[in-house]
Amino acid sequence: MTILINIVFTYFSFGQTVILRMIGPEDVGGAWKEIISKFEKLHPDIKVKYISGPWSTDERQNMYIRSFLAGDPIEIVYMDVVWTAKFAENNWIIPLDEFFKQIDYKDFIESTVKAGMYKGHLYRIPVRADVGVLYYRKDIINNPPKTWSQLIDLCKKYSKPNEFYCIVFQGMQYEGLTCNFLEYLWGAGGDVIRDNKVVLDKRSTVESLTFMKTLVDRNFAPKSVLTFQEQHSLSFFEQGKSLFMRNWPYAWLILNKDSSKLKGKVGITAIPPKEGYTSSGALGGWGFGIAKGSKHIKEAWEFIKFATSKEAQKILHFKRGGVPSRKSLFLDKEILDKNPHYPMLYKILLNAKSRPVHPDYPRISDTIQKHVSAVLTGIEKPEEAYKHMKNSISSVVEGRNEPLFFRFFKDYDLYIVLKNTILFTLFSVPIELILGLFIAIFLNQKLKFLGAGKLSVLVPWALPTAVMAMSWQWMFNNPFGVINDLLLKIGFIDKPIDWLSAPEGAMFVAVFSDIWKTTPFVVIILLAGLKSIPEDLIHSIKVEGAGNFKGFLYVVLPLLLPFIRIALVFRVLQAFGVFDLIYVLTKGGPADSTKVIALYIYDTAFRYDDFYYALFLTILFGFICLVIIFLILKFTTLDYEKVR
Repeated sequence: MTILINIVFTYFSFGQTVILRMIGPEDVGGAWKEIISKFEKLHPDIKVKYISGPWSTDERQNMYIRSFLAGDPIEIVYMDVVWTAKFAENNWIIPLDEFFKQIDYKDFIESTVKAGMYKGHLYRIPVRADVGVLYYRKDIINNPPKTWSQLIDLCKKYSKPNEFYCIVFQGMQYEGLTCNFLEYLWGAGGDVIRDNKVVLDKRSTVESLTFMKTLVDRNFAPKSVLTFQEQHSLSFFEQGKSLFMRNWPYAWLILNKDSSKLKGKVGITAIPPKEGYTSSGALGGWGFGIAKGSKHIKEAWEFIKFATSKEAQKILHFKRGGVPSRKSLFLDKEILDKNPHYPMLYKILLNAKSRPVHPDYPRISDTIQKHVSAVLTGIEKPEEAYKHMKNSISSVVEGRNEPLFFRFFKDYDLYIVLKNTILFTLFSVPIELILGLFIAIFLNQKLKFLGAGKLSVLVPWALPTAVMAMSWQWMFNNPFGVINDLLLKIGFIDKPIDWLSAPEGAMFVAVFSDIWKTTPFVVIILLAGLKSIPEDLIHSIKVEGAGNFKGFLYVVLPLLLPFIRIALVFRVLQAFGVFDLIYVLTKGGPADSTKVIALYIYDTAFRYDDFYYALFLTILFGFICLVIIFLILKFTTLDYEKVR
């Protein structure tokens, strides 16, 4: 009887228990486990389930989005600083203005609160702050640079290429490069978006890009910095190979651990601005929102209120290294005893700025990354990069409010990828047809050794495109690829060529790979056509005295035309819709120089979550493909075929 009563009690108790979910990275150190445990003791009727997601912030964002779209939203939205606008614009999270007023909101650092604002409402409560800072060797210099010119002067004095460099930063084409560029742009008085309008100006953009390129070109930073993310910069700096490092606050603990060579030798300061301007570090960090459609909004707020409290933030700091978002914790003796750099970090946080607050931020960031990278690698000049960035970002911001059809005409990036697609098709298809025709004619000869040749010609066509593209990528690699090695040995070139790092080289490799892969397809079709021509007809032509050329031109070619037409239709459509080859070989780079329409539609749909516009482009270009087929059929059909 007692057991039955306990079962019934447990059942009804469980039915009254509210279960909340949140997604975060692996709970290293157990900080969230402790916070949730303390919260549940205070609120026994609320249980919080911490879902350990992947380390990739993009993948965790997608997990949240899938829950929103599926109608079963994860209640507590633990989000990166750049997710706010996108989630709010799509009506996936609710405003928290009234909730925020219920707590000591003035204790939060202003910049971290502003990062959670969108269209005048607060959607995100900050729990962890982050900001870009400049680390320096205080055992080498006493006064860190306060301006660009002071940084350059110190670089001239201390930089010794191949031995000791002046600075390392995040130069790889990814989100970190966007943050690095924005810090210099803000430090030159510029900005990207303000009040939902593009305000990117030429002076500040060109000056910022020129300054960054100077650091690389003058060997103040190692050339390898173009492949650096945060961990690479930290490793380089920790080994004592540079005077300065741009990175995030997490690096302090690593640089000052007992095993570090630089323990006690490192200081931090703000990213130096251009003379006459103010420094601003790129704001990072994490915060909480509440999913719209949640059945337990009040309970979710209770957890957020506790998780952003001083007690919880101290747990995150000591167990996970999180930088607090509350001002009072920067005066906490327990924290300051272990973090003597916090007073300076606090000053930097006060002047921190959010990355462009816009629903299409991922696309805006991608645009910035690829053109800054193009400048640093010498593909584009700063003036060119500014033009592309301004036009691309403007078309994104302005196009969001346009009907799909009108947006098509304003899409700056679309015209670039459409031009690339047309060039790829015009270069590859004619060569494949001509080369395929010659090979087919050769294989059609009655020679004993051609049996194996007919079989071997199928090998490129039989290989999976992804495998083939990866193989060519390795062969054209600089400096390890066999192509450069071969060309050097025969004396055709004097030094290795960066095939895939330059727009012309990347397009050449793409076209070359496509010709190698798909010419056999043309050969198969045309060889079948040649086999269908009666031998008696060919013999009678020779008897009549027509030479080989005239016989081919007036008899063989017209009879072969239907097969050429088939090959042409298939190859034009395949080239116009190419995806896998480009995706594996270049991913559309460098600087979108090989990005084609299929890859653009894929990115629009699956990277930027712009499904309606991607669907519109798919239908539109499907219609264009039908028009292309019609034109090919119209202009390659002879009169005798029409009559028949």
